[in-house]
Amino acid sequence: MSGRDAAGLAYVCAHLDELRELLGDDGLDPSTPLARLRVACGADATQTARLLAEVDAALRAATDGFVSIHGAGQGRAGELSGLEPLEIVFRCPLRQCTGRHGSEVAVARPVCSISRRELIRERLV
Repeated sequence: MSGRDAAGLAYVCAHLDELRELLGDDGLDPSTPLARLRVACGADATQTARLLAEVDAALRAATDGFVSIHGAGQGRAGELSGLEPLEIVFRCPLRQCTGRHGSEVAVARPVCSISRRELIRERLV
């Protein structure tokens, strides 16, 4: 999986509720891009990348191209990590996305919105 797709998957995981609201997705329809992405997580990277592109396209259409899962307005466009040494990060339990910086996490034990597994806490050195 490319770094861009890994960052996109991390963005979807961190903002799933916001994305659902923007896209009018209540989570009940299994044919929506978000639902198909959640089912495919853990599958091959090609399928995940294609589904991420569909989620991104749906989000851009719903926001007149203003918002993208690849970091528009979130400081992730261009610079994928931006992390400093000795910072806390939370790694994806599926090892498919870039995870989250410690400052992006508001709870003691954050859970992946896609896999429902606890994120792995690590210190960068």
